[in-house]
Amino acid sequence: MTDNHYKIAYEREKKNRLLAEALLEEKSRSLYLSNQELAESNQHLKLHQTIILRNEKLATIGTLSAGIAHEINNPLSFISSNIEMLKTYWASCTDMFSLLQKLMQTAAFSDEVTLHLNTFIESHDMIFIHEETPELLSDTVDGLVRIKEIVNNLRIFAHSQPTDYSEADINQGIRNTLKILNSQIIDAQVSIKLDLKPIASVMCNLGEINQVLLNLIVNATHAMEKSPIKQLTISSQSDSDQIIIIVSDTGCGISKSKLGDIFSPFFTTKEVGKGTGMGLSIAHGIIENHGGEIEFTSKQGEGATFIVKLPTMINNQPKE
Repeated sequence: MTDNHYKIAYEREKKNRLLAEALLEEKSRSLYLSNQELAESNQHLKLHQTIILRNEKLATIGTLSAGIAHEINNPLSFISSNIEMLKTYWASCTDMFSLLQKLMQTAAFSDEVTLHLNTFIESHDMIFIHEETPELLSDTVDGLVRIKEIVNNLRIFAHSQPTDYSEADINQGIRNTLKILNSQIIDAQVSIKLDLKPIASVMCNLGEINQVLLNLIVNATHAMEKSPIKQLTISSQSDSDQIIIIVSDTGCGISKSKLGDIFSPFFTTKEVGKGTGMGLSIAHGIIENHGGEIEFTSKQGEGATFIVKLPTMINNQPKE
């Protein structure tokens, strides 16, 4: 084979190699673009999945709260009415008992009748009943008032849809949320420190913001289960264009390796069966949808602090 033949074969092989390299580069570019599109589609899918889960959970909580509030409110109304009537009746019974005691002391009855009356009063502990019943009625009324407050707070949680935006007092939202969780906080032996400064009203979906506050407070309470000092500090403040809510606990904190996953759906540091891992993910989505931010700092064994920032703009509307 002559040199010319070798040259022709070399040029042919070189041309084919360049064509193969170009084809490979084109396929690689196409594959890269496809992977980019797939990654973007996956990101959008995760975002929509989070929004759907958030809205479904909020809708479930709203329906449950509305149903509970309605069912409790009906019997509560006639119980309250009956208690008020009972207080009136008892006032009459008290007057009659006092009159009877005076008549017994003035010998208005025969000795035999007086003996029977004294025996009845002692055997039924009537003096104790006479003294204690007003306090029992008062405690009952206080309990009914407390139930009414709980029902009203449940209604606040229930009365919202994803598009319900109105001016709201976030400080009042914090107080309402604490009332809802009062028994849980007492059972957990957690002390509450409130430092709520006067703040501007916020255009928001109050039901969703209450859900964020509830999730943060419940998580903080759980984090302090084994802490020797259990103190939950909640503060609020505002500047020219935003309000800031700070929720800080003295709990177990979050390990450094898990800090990056804290807002991921289904991530939880709780034991199996004690958490779905959706609370902070939902909270993050809600605040982001309100045009705000939620940040946190934490060290393992030193508690955690969550900082919620919401814009005070009146034209603030939910993101699509």
